[in-house]
Amino acid sequence: MLKGALVGLEPLQTTDELAMYKWLNDPAVRESVGRPRWKPCYSLEQVQDLIQERLAQPSRFDMVVVDLADVTPRGLVEITHLHPMSDSAEVALIWGEEKDEDRMVEALTLTASYAFDTQSMHRLWTRVPSGNLALLSSFEKAGFSAEGVLREDHFSGGVWRDAVLLSLLSEEAGTC
Repeated sequence: MLKGALVGLEPLQTTDELAMYKWLNDPAVRESVGRPRWKPCYSLEQVQDLIQERLAQPSRFDMVVVDLADVTPRGLVEITHLHPMSDSAEVALIWGEEKDEDRMVEALTLTASYAFDTQSMHRLWTRVPSGNLALLSSFEKAGFSAEGVLREDHFSGGVWRDAVLLSLLSEEAGTC
């Protein structure tokens, strides 16, 4: 487990199915991440299959954010498009519990440290729904800089919504 002062990151495991089931089916979580490819709802069996699919993909790494105070899962960090030859990866934070900016920022900082120090990445990037100010603030406090707006990036709540594209370079990353 990668540990900070408030949270730790553990690799996603098949035993994380109940937390994932809860988060994937929570309307507030679904709205906050702007994922157009998510199914309308997930059964427990579909979540189990999804976890197995993720574990089998060499170009991604998923980590559960665990609150160190009570050892409960709070969210999920996804590192995708992880290819050694490109030295770049996409990062997403799915926060499944009550928003806590300090814990969210620490989870992102730990993720950046892992990607840059362990995986030798040069650049991390993300897209955040423009209306999710808490998540945007967390990424910015973790050192990510806005690069631009992806206009009408995803369909949510019956309308097309924008997303903000942010990135972090290895030399810009702070330590956790």
